[in-house]
Amino acid sequence: MSNKKDIHKYTIEFTENFWLNLVEVAGTGKVKQFIIQALKVALEAHTIKSLILAGGRGTGFRPVNVAIPAVMLPIGYKPILQYCIDLLLRHALTDIYLSVGYLKEHIQNQFPETNTPGKSISLIAEEKPLDTAGAVLNAQQNMKSTFLVMNGDLITNVNVNDMLEFHRKSVKEGGIATMFIIEDETGQVEFDIQNKRIVHFNYSRKKGLGYNNAGIYIFEPEIFEYITKEVSSLEKNIFPELANENLIYGYLPEAPVYWNHINSPEKFTQGWADYLAGKLGF
Repeated sequence: MSNKKDIHKYTIEFTENFWLNLVEVAGTGKVKQFIIQALKVALEAHTIKSLILAGGRGTGFRPVNVAIPAVMLPIGYKPILQYCIDLLLRHALTDIYLSVGYLKEHIQNQFPETNTPGKSISLIAEEKPLDTAGAVLNAQQNMKSTFLVMNGDLITNVNVNDMLEFHRKSVKEGGIATMFIIEDETGQVEFDIQNKRIVHFNYSRKKGLGYNNAGIYIFEPEIFEYITKEVSSLEKNIFPELANENLIYGYLPEAPVYWNHINSPEKFTQGWADYLAGKLGF
């Protein structure tokens, strides 16, 4: 039985409109449980460190990438990388590391290191190109528990908290990694939809309706048993091995999400079209 001294009470005041909205969302008689669960999710999110991969050359944007990193190209009034940071902050993932390399001074100027209530941004520099897995390994000393990795050239409104909750369940089943996947016309990922496992990862991108790597991952520290080379690729070296050992799960959102991997001029043009159409208002 809990000692009364272990119970802390706190009074919260709500405006009438906020309270009515809260009751509508939570359900009559369930507001207390809803608030407790929301606080639990927020507190757990604050313990998660995030690594955004922003050190690549963006070769698909030649010759523009000679002057600016691809992740700093603007969509609307902010660079692509800002959309990634905003996504994490919206889901209370406030401890953010940026893996920088190519033309890193552009990123350093726009996103200086900061440590304030509600947002911590730190930069981890690559002295040479390390590829995606190498960049994760380069950040190992900062990733002592469950952590998130995402590509810096994504714009999406996926619910990261839902993905974290899915990952926690997959860990209980023996997983050490979760990959955000989407349905599209590539066959890069073979997905067991019943068991939610990725059973094959094929980077050759065979054509045909299937599932695709959407560029956000959640890892347990055990991932570093597989990332051992200074220069290596998650896509080419790590994910196929994890799939073969049934250690990687696929998070496929139940509700439709916006997603654009801006790795080509065509995807960049699409991003601007979506911005002008009001699709990026999240």
